[in-house]
Amino acid sequence: MFTGCFRDDSEELKEKEDRALKKYIADHNISQVPTASGLYFIQVTDTTGATPTIDDVVEFEYTGKLVDGQIFGTTDSVLAKEKKIFYEDLVYGPVRLIMAYSIAGLKEGFQLMQEGEKATMILPSDIAYGGNSIGIIEPYNTLIFDIHLKHVITDPAGYEQTLILNFLDSNDYDVQPTESGLYYIEEVAGDSVLIQYGDMVDLYYRGYFLDGREFDSNLDDSSPVRVSVPTDYLIEGWNEGLQLMSNNSEGLLIIPYDLAYGATGTQIIGPYMTLVFDIKIEGVH
Repeated sequence: MFTGCFRDDSEELKEKEDRALKKYIADHNISQVPTASGLYFIQVTDTTGATPTIDDVVEFEYTGKLVDGQIFGTTDSVLAKEKKIFYEDLVYGPVRLIMAYSIAGLKEGFQLMQEGEKATMILPSDIAYGGNSIGIIEPYNTLIFDIHLKHVITDPAGYEQTLILNFLDSNDYDVQPTESGLYYIEEVAGDSVLIQYGDMVDLYYRGYFLDGREFDSNLDDSSPVRVSVPTDYLIEGWNEGLQLMSNNSEGLLIIPYDLAYGATGTQIIGPYMTLVFDIKIEGVH
C-alpha cells in the first residue's frame, strides 16, 4: 500500500505530438519534406552569406512557439509585451548560441542557413527537448522557431576585438588597454589617491553591451551599492578597473569577455560578450 505503479505515458504523449504536428503541417499547407531527423526547414529569405559550422557561434533573433500558437520565447520586446511574456531582467535583441551546445534540431537547422537569412524550423521533440519539461514547454512538444541569422562568428575573440575597436573609434576614445586587455576611460577626475586593495567602495553603475543594450543598472536606486575591492563576486574586469579609479571619479570600463563571463556567458550575458560600464565613485572607505 506504500508503493505505487509508475505509468509510462511517453508513447501516448508522442502519438499525441505526432497527430498535432501532422495537423499543423496540413493546416499551414507546408510542402517541405522533413530531413532524416524529422526537421522541417522552411526558407523565408535567401542570402549568399557564410554558413555556420558546428565550431561556430551564431547570433540571431527568434520567436519560438508551439503548434497551438503559444509563444514560449522571443527576442522581440514588443511582441513579448503583447503576449504578456515580457521579463524585465532579460535583454531583448540578438542572442548568441555556441553551435556545439545547441539542441540537435537547431544544430542541424542553423547549418542549413546562411548569414542574413530568415527561416522557419519545425523541431519534433526527438530533436528538441524530448520528454523533458522546459518552462512552459511540456514533454513531447514540437517547437517552431522563426529565426533571423544575423551573424556567423567563426573567431569569437577576434570578432569581439573588432567590435571593441569600432566602439572606441565611433566614440572618439583614444586609449590603450591595460596588459590584461581592459580599457578605462576617465571622464571625471577624482581624488589623487587611487582605490586600493581592500577598500570598500560606494558607487553607481550602468552596464550595457557594445551595441548599447543595457543589462544592469543601479542609477535609479536611492543609494549606491557598496563593494569590496577585490572580491570573488565581482568579475575580474571590475576588480582591476576599480583600482584605476578614485573617490569622486567617473569613468568608463570596457571589459573583454575573458575578464567578464568568459566563453560561455550567463543566462543574460551571451558567450564572448564584451561589457561596458559607466561608473561613478561616491565614496571610498
